Amino acid sequence: MLVTRLTRSFGIDHPIIQAGMGAEAGPELAAAVSTAGGLGTIGTIATPPDQVRMAIRRCRDLTALPFAVNLVTFEGAPFRDEIIDVVLREKPSVVTLSFGDPVPTLRLCREAGIRTLVQVQDFVGARAVLTAGPDALIVQGHEAGGHTGRRGTLSFLAQTLAIAGDTPVVAAGGIADGRGLAAVLAMGAAGALLGTRFKASVEYGCADIFKDVIAASDGDNTLAAPLLDAPFPFEWPANVVGRAFRNAFTAEWEGHDGELKAAVEALPPFGFLQRLWDDPEKSINWAGESSGLVGSVLPAAEIVRSVVGEAEDMLRRVASVLVN
Repeated sequence: MLVTRLTRSFGIDHPIIQAGMGAEAGPELAAAVSTAGGLGTIGTIATPPDQVRMAIRRCRDLTALPFAVNLVTFEGAPFRDEIIDVVLREKPSVVTLSFGDPVPTLRLCREAGIRTLVQVQDFVGARAVLTAGPDALIVQGHEAGGHTGRRGTLSFLAQTLAIAGDTPVVAAGGIADGRGLAAVLAMGAAGALLGTRFKASVEYGCADIFKDVIAASDGDNTLAAPLLDAPFPFEWPANVVGRAFRNAFTAEWEGHDGELKAAVEALPPFGFLQRLWDDPEKSINWAGESSGLVGSVLPAAEIVRSVVGEAEDMLRRVASVLVN
């Protein structure tokens, strides 16, 4: 059994957190991960506040175990303040924060008695958040899918561990199996956050075609580029970039940023994006480099068991290299 500061502090059996990957990471997925012993997470970005409230209550119906709600805190995020207010009123066991300046929301969550993890994408952010006193820090590397920073996971993790003191540090980006979990635990991390692996789960709420692309990927066919955000009527912070699969949309517009901007602005807000959603060949499929480690779509509980079991085996083998 893997016991870390994360498992002890948050009352979970395994040092695995499922990323809050938008509204498709709903209560069914979060509850399945938590019931399996990890920390499941409800995604909320751009989700109407009433739906967030219903998702939290539904998750409570599905599991009595701890689960998290993910909040993005950057200026301009749709429904940001309303979603924060809903979460503070509902008081889930755990909140995860990311993007923009998370410190004011961290303070609100701590005042409400909610255990709070903060995800950071650069070392400046890590130092600032550690000063504010999170319950745990998530270090997200460039390999991650969705929106991520520009630092490689391992060097960023090592640098942050050196200054984290007693704050548990969780690694994110490029981790989808037990080898990755074992590697970051051996470095001193208290756990790992997995996104792409849980997107390719039965419970994740997207169409099967997007999960099948992940399962078939060799990990080489993702793209991290600003063009992935161009269709959206809001701006992400400058220190992050989106990573998704290359597809018909990226093939058409890569290298044509100006023309893409004009095409988006020629339509009403969300108009260009709706056209992408209507065509699976062009719809943006957020995923990370760890897609090459996935192989198949599985129930979330099976993913948790497989990752933990492999990590335990790897760490036993690693111990054999020590000679007294």
